Amino acid sequence: MDINMLAREQFRLDCNCPEENVSGIMINESAELKGARIVETISSFFRAVIYKGDAYFMADKSIIDWVRKEYGDCMPEWFCKYENLRILDNKLKEHGHQIQDTHVYFLPDPDFTDNEYEDIPYDEYWMYDEEIRAWGEKYGELNPFRHALVFSKTQPDRMALLLTEKGNKERLAGMSGVSEDGKNLWQVGIDVMPEYRGHGLATYLTEKMKKKVLSIGKVPFYGTSESHSLSMDTAVRSGFLPAWTEVYCKRIEMG
Repeated sequence: MDINMLAREQFRLDCNCPEENVSGIMINESAELKGARIVETISSFFRAVIYKGDAYFMADKSIIDWVRKEYGDCMPEWFCKYENLRILDNKLKEHGHQIQDTHVYFLPDPDFTDNEYEDIPYDEYWMYDEEIRAWGEKYGELNPFRHALVFSKTQPDRMALLLTEKGNKERLAGMSGVSEDGKNLWQVGIDVMPEYRGHGLATYLTEKMKKKVLSIGKVPFYGTSESHSLSMDTAVRSGFLPAWTEVYCKRIEMG
């Protein structure tokens, strides 16, 4: 599996980019293409994906000329400097939008050596479509694993791995899940109940899900906030490496 090729194909879909540009800076008009990572809470007015020194930009026609002038010869690796994000946010606000967030994302490390685990005192349950729907009906808004199972209209949950105490299915310990975010890239989420943290369960669950997704021909990815060092540590310990940064926006809700 060529993870780099599949990731770039995904980013071109995400940012309406017909082909790779030799300059490494691709700026195209906003569109929502089949197979793109479209999230119901995020606007397609502007999007930036910075990957391996290249930049994929998508901008609404009302600001695309400004984006081309501002970023046509930028240095992508420094795009997320606060000074630049402030300028971008001010421009978006002129058009009724604002930066919603910036995130760092991880892709599988092809040179990673699998961790070795001793027998752990937990039972494992793999869940798929029917079981996931039943979980949602059972817990609803009280779902204790909101990062593992997101129940999103645009990012459907496809698989989950539940850990419970040995012999007691009601004692929930942790869960990893994966959502079908795009044609090639499926996002891994992880939750561990507070009383079970500090024993390596997050790494175990994340690594198991990563391997499961790879086995079905999809590319798992892991995302977190730039300030969440514990989450980043879990990603690296599970066989992921930092791969790209993303900036996305939302429409400003008028009160």
